[in-house]
Amino acid sequence: MGTPRAVRAADAAIEVIADEGLRGLTHRAVDARAGLPPGSASSCYRTRSALLGAVLERIVELDEAALDRLQPVPGGAPDDAVAALADLLEYWLGPARQRTRARLELYLDAARRPELRPHLERASLRFLHRARAGLNDAGVPDPERAARLLVAQLDGVLYEALARPFYGPADRAWLVRAAEAAVATLLR
Repeated sequence: MGTPRAVRAADAAIEVIADEGLRGLTHRAVDARAGLPPGSASSCYRTRSALLGAVLERIVELDEAALDRLQPVPGGAPDDAVAALADLLEYWLGPARQRTRARLELYLDAARRPELRPHLERASLRFLHRARAGLNDAGVPDPERAARLLVAQLDGVLYEALARPFYGPADRAWLVRAAEAAVATLLR
């Protein structure tokens, strides 16, 4: 991704977006959050657009690493897929909660900012292709459509847990039920 300072700035930018929204994202806020000298973030990422691109690149890098660790074995039983999806949701809502919140913020903002769309489109397509390949390996019919549905279902669960926490906690039992519903839909 770049120098350690650039990675540190991108990680701090993710935290700023998660905590303050996109309106709070400034190079100065990133420097402060990262504990970097003033001007460091802007020397790594000259423009706000470059900073947002780095945020998306970092989110993809970290999420792909998580997927590598949690991916079910091809041809596994539906229960294995449910457990892997529940683990992934639990990770995204636990240790990766800020990153998940920042990603959702960016997706919503991209609908209003055409300059973000190419970055988000590339990131989205990487995950969609990855889901399609996994579903194809598992023998799911029409893996292209199934992948799109699976990604939408997972994003819906994440949105629900982050945007409507007053409905109740997204505990393991709820995440397993959500994963079961997703897998059942794919197997129809």
